[in-house]
Amino acid sequence: MPGEIQRFLRSIMAAAERRAETVTVSAWGKERTFVCFDLFDDSFVLEDGIWDRLENRDPVVLVSKAALSPSPDAATARVFGNVMTVTSGNHAVASVPLLDGRLWGFSTLPPEAQPDVMARKLVCANCVGDTFEISQRGASTADVVEMDEWLLALGYPMRRVVLADRVDETLEFYSRRGQEWRIKPLAWTTGEMEAALRGAVARIHSPIRYYHNVKGVHFLTFRNFERWGELARTDFPGFLSGLSELCGTDRDQPTPNLLIPKFQSHHEIEFFGVPPGVAERTLVPAAMDLWRHVSAADPADPRTAADATERFEALRETFRSLLADPALADEGSPKFLETLYRHLNGAVYLDEHVGMSRAFDDLRSALPGATYTLGNRFPHDGADPRTLAILDSLEADISHGDRIEYVNVYELRSLTERVRLGEGKTREIVFKTLWDPLPRRLIEKRLARRSTGYGAYTLTRTHAFRALGISYGRHRLLARSDGASGDVHYFTRSRYPGQPFSQLPPSAFHARDPRTGLFDTGAESADIVRAVIVLMGSAAAENLILKKYTPDGSARFAEGKEIIEFGYDVRFGKEMPRRVWLCSVRGTMGWPSLDRTEENLSRCFDFYLSRYARVAFDYSRRHADPGPWDIADAFWEGFAARTRQICWNYQDRREQFDRYDPRLFGDYRFREKWLFVLWALEEQRARLDALAEIFHGKFRELAERAGD
Repeated sequence: MPGEIQRFLRSIMAAAERRAETVTVSAWGKERTFVCFDLFDDSFVLEDGIWDRLENRDPVVLVSKAALSPSPDAATARVFGNVMTVTSGNHAVASVPLLDGRLWGFSTLPPEAQPDVMARKLVCANCVGDTFEISQRGASTADVVEMDEWLLALGYPMRRVVLADRVDETLEFYSRRGQEWRIKPLAWTTGEMEAALRGAVARIHSPIRYYHNVKGVHFLTFRNFERWGELARTDFPGFLSGLSELCGTDRDQPTPNLLIPKFQSHHEIEFFGVPPGVAERTLVPAAMDLWRHVSAADPADPRTAADATERFEALRETFRSLLADPALADEGSPKFLETLYRHLNGAVYLDEHVGMSRAFDDLRSALPGATYTLGNRFPHDGADPRTLAILDSLEADISHGDRIEYVNVYELRSLTERVRLGEGKTREIVFKTLWDPLPRRLIEKRLARRSTGYGAYTLTRTHAFRALGISYGRHRLLARSDGASGDVHYFTRSRYPGQPFSQLPPSAFHARDPRTGLFDTGAESADIVRAVIVLMGSAAAENLILKKYTPDGSARFAEGKEIIEFGYDVRFGKEMPRRVWLCSVRGTMGWPSLDRTEENLSRCFDFYLSRYARVAFDYSRRHADPGPWDIADAFWEGFAARTRQICWNYQDRREQFDRYDPRLFGDYRFREKWLFVLWALEEQRARLDALAEIFHGKFRELAERAGD
């Protein structure tokens, strides 16, 4: 059965006028005959019979006829229309005879102009299944968009025209159209990323192996650095060749590769895993010192190799100590794989977050949505009911007079959730309105149960506790009809700025210069270490007030659900942790007993304080300054202050909170649980001194068992 591209070509042939003459081209000892069809101003040059034997990855060339003509003067009429070629072999089979005029004289370019047009004006594509996969290469975004729009105007489905390259300007253009889903998605499985890394291994001249990214940067990983250093013992000339490649200069290249600017903060050769600016101030000068020392010595003298080996060992340990995460030295770790992959595909340059990129943004795929023009929605083919419900909600929430400029809908994918694209639990929505200078980001999540009552129960908990002062953002409930299954419920909330406490990189604890944005490479900032644990203490107070508890016996604390937001703090004159957000509702009001007894309260406090002491103690083991007892005190300082604040909020409006009864459908016992929470909150406030003794006692026990 013919595929969609074959049917498309046949429909063009049926509507167009075929030229009588044919053109024969010889390539690789094989003759190919081309036929031409004219459809108004457009022309389609097809290898004879290709519409019956189209194979995967057969090449396509798209170009405007104006680009094939010399720049017209004022007396020359403008050239209209475009040319499409489809052939077997490679792109040169059709593009070379097209440019030199053999194909029906479409091109009248002089020979000296043809190479530039081939490099910059031809838009190349491949037939991949039923999809035209466009490769931008050297073409401009404007030319790519023009050819894309031409294919769509000819009636080819939007979902079947994909852009293979993630070029910044093109990606931004399609994002602003709400069509980022048409950019070929990033790899996200381990196998896909490993294949991408294998294809990126490259050498320049020496034995050193790099990972070459889309921007031309050669990343030198710690392991490849070690492999090269081993040559100092086994192949000293090879070691010298690599050192010269890193640090050497000559008349034609007065700047060493380690210092040649390439893209943004990266250089021609970049030490992978070291925060921006750090290598330039530390590793590069040390490598240059090694180069100067070895260059001044006699390479034939055995002492030179021995001395170089010793100096390299010191350089290697410096490299290791400066890694943003120790896992980046381990080529078998998921952290290494995911982070290097982001650097290779260029996504790291679009990252909005400080420090090393996180895997979170890798694990999302754009979905069909809608393009907005002057506030009017034009849904894309393939937009599912869930996406349309999201768009309805956004439009309803826009201020009068404002309008949506663009929306991109993504599915956040989990490596453990094996479902088809579009069926995952969580989505992210990035949208911008005319009156907002910055795009806004929402998280949308499908609820665990389908019932209307459970949706109301989930959202009521967030509203109630947010009113108390708990660090939940605004949540909204959405629903869509799912045929025989009935209504399916989702909620949306703002995506909180920051990073999960459990995933903070080592660089997060180093101060940044507010003028340059560079990290201090010295010791960790004790101020930052202390501020983070104070925030976690306040999150623990909220966790206890919420009575988070799941059937598997988890308190849902320090499991990646506390988001630490960083920002400039005028009191310190630098970037500091400034607040913590709770991003999960699961387990809220889950404590199994609602008895207002001393026994139940003691069990409750003992359970939660044991978990909090463990988190604070583990944190103290990871950070030397301030000491463990200062960290315990700082944690409790945050806990006590937040407890007092939320209790004051409750007591200030006690009557309203006490009589709150949302009358939910279903046996969720909200009213009973709510009153228990409020009672336990006042008990938590009244017993802070006693709870402090319990917490510090548990912390002390952990320290004694660890020998501290």
